[in-house]
Amino acid sequence: MADLLFCSHYPFTQQAKEYAAQHRLELSDSIVEKAEARLQDALASGRIKKAADLPSAQEEEIAIYAVARMVVSAANNRYLIRRYALAEAKRAGEYLSSDLSSHPEYVEAVAGELGLKFEKQQEGFLIPFAQYLLFTPRSVDYKLSNRELAAGKVRVGKQERIRILEEAVRKRIESSLPMKADFPQSISLAAARISALIPRLEAQAVRIGQENYPPCIRKLLEDLSLNINVPHTGRVVLAMYLVNAGLPDDKIVELFRPAPDFSEKTTRYQVEHIRKHKYRMPSCSTVDGYGLCVAECRCGNPMNYKESVHGRRLKELEKERKA
Repeated sequence: MADLLFCSHYPFTQQAKEYAAQHRLELSDSIVEKAEARLQDALASGRIKKAADLPSAQEEEIAIYAVARMVVSAANNRYLIRRYALAEAKRAGEYLSSDLSSHPEYVEAVAGELGLKFEKQQEGFLIPFAQYLLFTPRSVDYKLSNRELAAGKVRVGKQERIRILEEAVRKRIESSLPMKADFPQSISLAAARISALIPRLEAQAVRIGQENYPPCIRKLLEDLSLNINVPHTGRVVLAMYLVNAGLPDDKIVELFRPAPDFSEKTTRYQVEHIRKHKYRMPSCSTVDGYGLCVAECRCGNPMNYKESVHGRRLKELEKERKA
């Protein structure tokens, strides 16, 4: 028998799908409206509100999740898919954190559902090397050089395990969308309304001499433009570079807008903070330590890239002339 509380906390699981099929949850106007509100929250704040732990609300939560997926699929927009998957993953992460003490069996069930093999060891866990690489956030905190590796397994703490599970949830939901189906009119209309709320990012693309940006900065900008969730260290490095490159705050904020978890208030505060305190661009070795270096530029600091590359090219031309 399906555990309704578990299914409402984790509606992306097979158990929740089976519950929905067995109980034939209906596609009512109310459910469509609530699914649309769920997507509005995901777009506006990157968060999805938790449901009340009442049987009626729990069953409704499963239906709302299923309908939200239909609306996202009907809209078929990459930015919406990534923003929504991230919001659902954050919601799951909040439940996983609270269920560690109240329902530890739920955490184990989610890990099993996602195919993640954690081995309990003392106060932490061991996870296979390949799974660690696949499901850890792109952050210096999870860089493999900072980890204990033994017998093909990596040690992680309790909350790190939750963060890895959260990332696995995000990837599962994102990879499963859009669904291919003929949706009823109520879903198509909801998708049209949600689509109208999506920022027209492609039309607002900013090109400001990016041919002179170093590869690491170009890669960060490319990831943002593709709605990829750039890690916090990457965002700070990018903001510092753009501030030091002379871009105004409004232009910088717009460059960050495609991020799946974009918050204009937070982004603007961080950019203004960097400018106010005159943070200087970190060296290439520091950028490499953050796991953000993507080429051997030999410029010492990303701010020196243009001068360094052009200088080397002039020397090469001079050598060719004298040869």
